[in-house]
Amino acid sequence: MTQPTETKVISATDISDGDTVYLTSCDAWTRDVAIAELLGEDDLDWRLAFANRLREVRDAALIPAKATEHGLAELIAA
Repeated sequence: MTQPTETKVISATDISDGDTVYLTSCDAWTRDVAIAELLGEDDLDWRLAFANRLREVRDAALIPAKATEHGLAELIAA
């Protein structure tokens, strides 16, 4: 049996108000983790590098997440 691929989302801090935001697949930031882009292993490095270059956020980081039964992102409890 194949191991499921670990997926992640990118989270950051919005510099205008300090809220946590998540990167979407259209390069926008959202406060709703459900519409964040789920990233597989092949996309982690370049998407995180992209997020860290954006001026509207700080402290971009990868956060473990999974897809719900409807394909939306959901954070994995630590």
